[in-house]
Amino acid sequence: MNSHIISFSIVRYNQTMEELSEVIESILLYPGEKRIFLIDNSASPFPDAVISDLEACVEYRFLGMNVGFGKAHNMAIKSAIDKGCRYHFVVNPDIFYDKDVVEEMIAYMDKNPEVGQMMPKILYPNGHKQYLPKLAPTPWFLFWRKMKYPSCAHNHVMQKFEMRGMKDDRPYDVVCLSGCFSVIRLEAIEKVGGYDSRYFMYFEDTDLARRIHSQYRTVYYPMVSVYHKYAHGAQKNYKLFVIFVCSCLKYFMKWGFFFDKERKLYNTAALCQLK
Repeated sequence: MNSHIISFSIVRYNQTMEELSEVIESILLYPGEKRIFLIDNSASPFPDAVISDLEACVEYRFLGMNVGFGKAHNMAIKSAIDKGCRYHFVVNPDIFYDKDVVEEMIAYMDKNPEVGQMMPKILYPNGHKQYLPKLAPTPWFLFWRKMKYPSCAHNHVMQKFEMRGMKDDRPYDVVCLSGCFSVIRLEAIEKVGGYDSRYFMYFEDTDLARRIHSQYRTVYYPMVSVYHKYAHGAQKNYKLFVIFVCSCLKYFMKWGFFFDKERKLYNTAALCQLK
């Protein structure tokens, strides 16, 4: 059992406590000492009666406005660092699982101090795999991710971008980890910084994983799995699509649209694992 306090953060935006109960109950499966930061970006807080029923390890923080995904998680990460935590899990409110995955992930991080961030296999509620660990994005990859037709071209590009050849019996070093559920070594955050708050939503996880990858290993660990309801909001909601596009432009303006030697080196190394 890990002797350190393990911290978690969940950012709420208008979910009910009934909707959040699954993710909180899943985190509570971890038997060790833990701190759960519930950061509320909603316009209205939970009633006092709901807050008083929260487990003692849950710290509720109402912000009164939507400050964005990364900025809200940064508040929790700072508190975790102040409390001396070594590892911090970023968890989406639509994550759930029925068997603890935290202890095994922490054990791997303990044995491999060069790992700065790690995510497990992510499944849809029906058990199908979500291809969330990826190469560092290029404009070409993202174009074909949105362009579904012709399907043969879409599938060919996605096979590469999403590294679909990865097996489920070993860890892989990947460049891009999803922010829906991952564990971060807080030493890495102190070295490279937290989420870039210029991204209101989308690409903040890609940006952070890339910065961590420059100093540490960023690992996909498919031997344990969690479920993710994954709403694909940017594909269904015009406002979210606009936010997605704005964040995409910010990302490529920061790292380079087409001329990015570092990205090419990272992606080539990642793909070599599939040979």
